[in-house]
Amino acid sequence: MARNKIGLQFDGWEETLSKLDKLGGTTAMKRGVEAGLKASKEYVNPQLEKAMAKLPAGGKYSRGITKKSIDKDMTIDWQGMTGEIKVGFDFSKSGLTSIFLMYGTPRMSPVSGLKNAIYGAKTKKEIKKIQAEAVQKVIDRVMGG
Repeated sequence: MARNKIGLQFDGWEETLSKLDKLGGTTAMKRGVEAGLKASKEYVNPQLEKAMAKLPAGGKYSRGITKKSIDKDMTIDWQGMTGEIKVGFDFSKSGLTSIFLMYGTPRMSPVSGLKNAIYGAKTKKEIKKIQAEAVQKVIDRVMGG
């Protein structure tokens, strides 16, 4: 299972989804949430893959298992009216290796940019923008027919 989950993070998302709910009902609102979350993951995954190119020792000790464990599943987990998508690594495939690469160990420095690919301020800022655009596209489609 991927460790981190992303929800909607852009400013004013509650009001925007409320308007979308009034325009097209619960189905339209869920479609908007799903569009925003999937767009977020589509942004984060290439950032993770890019950071994984900078493995310690040039990847000498890597067999590619961790890179292959990047969670690519686009399933949205719904709990009531709250939707979340898993991002990061699938621990059942990579074990703790992804954690060691992200945070380092006493004998190894963390992989440069790996933690920031998920948790960094630049990533969070970009995700807010991406989510707002994706939800706005759904609103435009609902209003335009």
